[in-house]
Amino acid sequence: MSGTDVKIDRLVLDIPGLDAVAAQRLAAGIGAKLAEKTLSGKYPRIDITLEPGSEEDLAARIAAALMARL
Repeated sequence: MSGTDVKIDRLVLDIPGLDAVAAQRLAAGIGAKLAEKTLSGKYPRIDITLEPGSEEDLAARIAAALMARL
């Protein structure tokens, strides 16, 4: 990995009512949002709690919440 690569070993989301296809779209959206940012360091665990929303909105809010803690 280069200095600009980000590796996420595990990302666990507990989102009631989300089917497999929607979960894949959400994960891709989160990855795309995080790829736009500069990250560094190691974080063993980050907990966030968000209110429900649309898939696109939720992906952006999850990425923003992660970035606020990284």
